[in-house]
Amino acid sequence: MWSFLQETSATGLFYNSLLLLQSFLGPKGCTHSPEDRACWKDGFNINTDYEYEVPTGKLVEYDFTISEHTIAPDGYLTNVTIINGQFPGPTIEADWGDTIRVTVHNNLTNLNGTSFHWHGIRQFQTNFLDGVPGVTQCPAKPGDSQVYEFRAMQYGTGWYHSHYSLQYTNGAYGPVVIHGPTSANYDHELEPLLVSDWYHADAFSMFHEEITDHAHIPTGTLMNGKGVFDCDPKEDARCTGKEERHEIFFEPGKKHKLRLVNSGSLATYKFWMDGHNFTVVANDFVPIEPYVTDVLILGIAQRYDVIIEANATLEHGSNFWMHATHCDDEMPVPWDTRIGIIRYDANDKSDPYTPPPSTHHPGYGCRDPDPSNLRPIVKRQVGKEVNDMSPSEYLRIGLQSWPNISDPDSVIRKWVLANRSQYVDWRDPSLMQIVSHDKVNLTEEAAPIYLDYETGEWVYFVIEGNFTMDPNINDPPRPIPRSVHPIHLHGHDFVILAQGDGEFTSDVVPNLNNPARRDTVNCAIGGYVWIAFQINNPGAWLMHCHIAWHASAGLSLQFIEQPSKIRQMVHASGILPSHEEQCARWTDHYNNVNIPQGVTQEDSGI
Repeated sequence: MWSFLQETSATGLFYNSLLLLQSFLGPKGCTHSPEDRACWKDGFNINTDYEYEVPTGKLVEYDFTISEHTIAPDGYLTNVTIINGQFPGPTIEADWGDTIRVTVHNNLTNLNGTSFHWHGIRQFQTNFLDGVPGVTQCPAKPGDSQVYEFRAMQYGTGWYHSHYSLQYTNGAYGPVVIHGPTSANYDHELEPLLVSDWYHADAFSMFHEEITDHAHIPTGTLMNGKGVFDCDPKEDARCTGKEERHEIFFEPGKKHKLRLVNSGSLATYKFWMDGHNFTVVANDFVPIEPYVTDVLILGIAQRYDVIIEANATLEHGSNFWMHATHCDDEMPVPWDTRIGIIRYDANDKSDPYTPPPSTHHPGYGCRDPDPSNLRPIVKRQVGKEVNDMSPSEYLRIGLQSWPNISDPDSVIRKWVLANRSQYVDWRDPSLMQIVSHDKVNLTEEAAPIYLDYETGEWVYFVIEGNFTMDPNINDPPRPIPRSVHPIHLHGHDFVILAQGDGEFTSDVVPNLNNPARRDTVNCAIGGYVWIAFQINNPGAWLMHCHIAWHASAGLSLQFIEQPSKIRQMVHASGILPSHEEQCARWTDHYNNVNIPQGVTQEDSGI
């Protein structure tokens, strides 16, 4: 059994009474079963604080090759970048406490590097495996390989994706399932359901449309790499006429566990299933007290574990549609909302009944579920903030002219977070700079925020998507387009102190008593979110909007957490020589192959 106390005594970290007074383990001898899913094994259960106690596990290994292919997931041939020739990529499956080792081989022929991020995995004390080029590593060049190895200290649903610019939008992603206890019982567990927007154009080419204020509209929506595009093979050679929707099968009267993932690049979805309710049991990697709803707002990179009972009325047959559409009710989309099919009878291949249009599933302005419904099973009491942000330091989202920020007529605009548009250098990642220099001094365009605080202290941050410029601050005006922003923090789950519409004011009262906790939150259209997290994981941690185009256009920053402890952590890991070698190989490739051929970094890099 891994113990946080054992691990942190070696690194000089220590949590006081929080660790000493709390009993983590449930009764021994229980069995994880349909009648008791809250139990796990060896005394671990749903009440075990997974940040401090983790079961002993085994090693699970995966081998990934990333390469280019031409496929037709929606019946229309498209050039993609995928893993092991399949889309989505293979499911990484492990048990709570296992060690996961993934070897990634770069077999691309387009001169692009690659790196992979394991979304939602805390990477506790392993920041160097977080997979962000320009922040925690250099990319692996074509022909090279990289090994990622980390503990499954959390359990639930995650996903992995390339973090090399817009590469994941072209198909380089897949699900992560870490089995563990669940806060409600169920009979059967089904495969993860990945919902994503889809494009027939190359993501890198579409980036230029984004920065010139002409955002590309998705062609449609896929579920687990399947969809339907309306085209005629007689008129378009790329149209195969072999489109299909993803199907799942329910056993009547039984309860089924589903894992929902938004693996898209632009669309925040509202998701529902005709004739069925959801019992929500986890958000991101955080188990919660079960609550019931019939619609979920699924932000990019967010995950929900749900239990669905197969008890629908069968007056219109035994097949039912699964739906997803854009969450903004004022921005209707041209594609069909019907993205998948539930079948009670595998032999019945007929299309489901389509109910008449209804306003029963509102988009709620792309807001997350009410935070009061997302009550974590493992509780946290939030401590007093140590960073004491002033309004001028709020993390405000907007657009900025480029390269002359004072030119309101500029054709090119970049996204800004906290007065900066991030740009990182793939050849000189932040982590390597910190390890290599006595004094940490990252460039302004790398957008660092230094968190040099003691272990266990809390930092608070306000993220604003709606604000009035302070006339006392000499900044150019920043347009604020109508958009939800799914904000993801690496290296931590954060708590949601408050979330709302309109501008953030000093009258907002934070919830400090076991607030909602997750790693990705929607800053709703015209709204704000107030988050906090505890200092306990040294490293260079990215925080960014997970709309791929926004992140590529600079809507991101990095927290440099406990910089004085980072060097010791990296040296103790023994990984430094391989990281240095990979950087040397990438730099040589980039300087001598990419630059002469004009294949260079044009966006933020992340």
